[in-house]
Amino acid sequence: MKTFSLLIALTLLASGITASPSTAYAQDDKKGDMEREWYDACQQKKDDRCIPLSKELLDKYPDSQYAKFARQRIQNDSLGKLSDRFQAALKAYYSGTQDTNKLEALFSSGEEYLKAQPGQQFFIAQMALAGANGAMGEFYKNLDKVKGYAEIALKAFDSATPPEGWKPEEWGPLRDLVIAGMNQFLGWQLIMPTKGDQNLAIDYLSKAVQVRGKEGLGWRDPNNYYLRSIAYSNQYTELRKPYDAMTPEQQLSDEGKEMRKKLNEFLDTKLLPEYARFLATATKQDTKALVDAIKPNFDAYWDYRTGAKDKAAEYIRNYTADPTIAPVAVPAKAEDTSNLNAPAAPTTAPANVKLSTSGAPAAQGKGTANGGGGKSTPAKKGSAKGKKRGRG
Repeated sequence: MKTFSLLIALTLLASGITASPSTAYAQDDKKGDMEREWYDACQQKKDDRCIPLSKELLDKYPDSQYAKFARQRIQNDSLGKLSDRFQAALKAYYSGTQDTNKLEALFSSGEEYLKAQPGQQFFIAQMALAGANGAMGEFYKNLDKVKGYAEIALKAFDSATPPEGWKPEEWGPLRDLVIAGMNQFLGWQLIMPTKGDQNLAIDYLSKAVQVRGKEGLGWRDPNNYYLRSIAYSNQYTELRKPYDAMTPEQQLSDEGKEMRKKLNEFLDTKLLPEYARFLATATKQDTKALVDAIKPNFDAYWDYRTGAKDKAAEYIRNYTADPTIAPVAVPAKAEDTSNLNAPAAPTTAPANVKLSTSGAPAAQGKGTANGGGGKSTPAKKGSAKGKKRGRG
């Protein structure tokens, strides 16, 4: 491409050579006109002509000095439309009745965006949070899909340091939601729908309560302690089996005494503290069904270990300020050889009891295709500033 500029004109004049408009302008005129029109639409006025002109410029003049900027305008426009589609699906899911179709639409739009621009944490987070919401709400049954989203989200939000483009005040709260919500889901799916590795479930839930988010997210969420108490109860059931198989005479033996010591220690350091943590945090109306399911278990084990019903409330209050504290000592009574069997643990989680909604993860913030708050970062916009062409 030959460019007719003031510098060239001066050079030609200085050498006594004249340039013919038919040769200096003819080749550049159409291209130059289009570039000037593109610059006016995309750089100055930034109006609706920009995208069509960008496509036309790339089609007719791929070697234009504005080609890379036109390509970025088209890419950002495409990302913007994909982002808008995802935002609409996200809004639809959290509006009105939630169902599988709405959730699948959200997943589909999110996957489409991430294909165009992989690794965007905002989209990853919202897909994982919505998936956990649907699964734990017991209407979405593809747990493997949600598990996959959860694991991706945990990796994406592993660092407490905000990535480029994110403000700390935006990254921190969303990260808390992801860490608490995804670990809670991963623990839940090993306890409630199917009985999996209970140690792993406890590990996930313990990570969830390490989050000290706003409004009690993580450490003050009763769902975490409710779920962990079920896992401990499942472990206690397994621990009891050899002891339950003993005859009364064997239970009175040294071997029986040793096994009973282990069972009582488990009650004092695992199950009773966890019940107390739950009861200390389950103070809202939507936890009533959970409290009704757990309180009888706590009362039975407490009476077996202490015989002091009047001290139960005081014990629970130990966990009110901070439910994550180490187990508080249980005021155990001397062993009564006339009652060598603790109450049996529930074999399954209470039927028809759903988790509290007060601590459930929810959508956070809005992502855009234009950066803005670190939610979504498209290809960086190029600038053609300072490159506007004149007519010579």
